[in-house]
Amino acid sequence: MNCWHCRTELIWGSDHDIDHENEDYCIVSNLSCPKCHAHVDVYYPSNKLLEEYEKAEDRTYENEK
Repeated sequence: MNCWHCRTELIWGSDHDIDHENEDYCIVSNLSCPKCHAHVDVYYPSNKLLEEYEKAEDRTYENEK
């Protein structure tokens, strides 16, 4: 993944399990840019949220028929 600001490849810092403090996301990954020192957090959705997205997509698909 490249930095939004300077396009340099980001460096992975760590992953943190956050499912005990956030019901929508289960993991947050930290990345940083070695050139401009930007910091990026990437949140991975929980199974619950993924299921909600899937249901919403199914409803949208059914409405388009």
